Amino acid sequence: MTDTHDRPRDAGRRFSPGALPGMTPGHQLMFFPVAAAVSRAIWALARLGVADRLVDGPRDATDLAEAVGAAPDALARALRAAAALGVFTQGPDGRFALTPAAELLRSDVPESRRDQVLLYGDPLTWLPYGDILDTLRTGEPAFPKIFGKPYHDHLRADADAAGRVARAVASTHRGNLDYLTSLIDLGPVSRVAELRGDGLFLQALLDRHPHCSGTVADDTATVPPDTQALVLKQVLHDLPDADAVRVLRTVREAWGLDPERRLFVLERVVGAASPDLAAVVDLDMLLITGGRERTATEWGELITAGGFELLAAPAGSGWTAFECRPAHGPTTAPAG
Repeated sequence: MTDTHDRPRDAGRRFSPGALPGMTPGHQLMFFPVAAAVSRAIWALARLGVADRLVDGPRDATDLAEAVGAAPDALARALRAAAALGVFTQGPDGRFALTPAAELLRSDVPESRRDQVLLYGDPLTWLPYGDILDTLRTGEPAFPKIFGKPYHDHLRADADAAGRVARAVASTHRGNLDYLTSLIDLGPVSRVAELRGDGLFLQALLDRHPHCSGTVADDTATVPPDTQALVLKQVLHDLPDADAVRVLRTVREAWGLDPERRLFVLERVVGAASPDLAAVVDLDMLLITGGRERTATEWGELITAGGFELLAAPAGSGWTAFECRPAHGPTTAPAG
């Protein structure tokens, strides 16, 4: 019989994110490589559509395997690993069922995160992380070396890849459109444009401001000249500083010094929320696009370098809408 004083402090504790604060440092550290391994299983289970097959209740691995086209033993082992971290659950009878987390892997629920999970397991995202050591040594994104061209050039050349990214982005924002649009007050603006949007956010913004009309512009050159407000939602975080400044300056030059024009830069801000998801997403920018997530101070400096005056930057959550207008006087040199 083992003396209780000799047992590890984590014995019997569920190996899950919620248990992290109470784990020993060693178990906390080992959680992350374990979670990375299980994430691949969760991605594969999402690809197979397993969650959709459990809507009507628990099923055994043999039954599920036949439904999704998998090997029963392999599928059971992947589900068991996912259940160890709270995604799916396995009952005493061996059958598997949905948990609240697994419910979000269903394709038929409004708040589905399936497309996001699929993107994080997609070669577009996964392969650059395999080259993170080289990126840390050189400071250069891994994506172009792996795929032969920069991220956005690759998406323009690969419609299927672009579609996978677009679906993931849409699912990311679908559940919080009401909150994100609440960060922007169009006031007297009657004509608004969104740069490089998918239309979902712009429509939600117009629903909130029914006196406005709007359009989605593919690039700065196609922004209608009568646009009074322009929204850049997660456009600049994809870009290194110098490229982001060039985008801002292009808008500034087109608008001149009209003080009634408004630019809204909607981005996550590093250090503005806990847990700091922006700091984690910043690794995607480092490895994939060459862009970066930024602190509030860095966003302010970037906006100023682009020729705009910052009017309002509400504090609070990681999401912030920086409200700007064309600045008077010469602009500073591009950052970066």
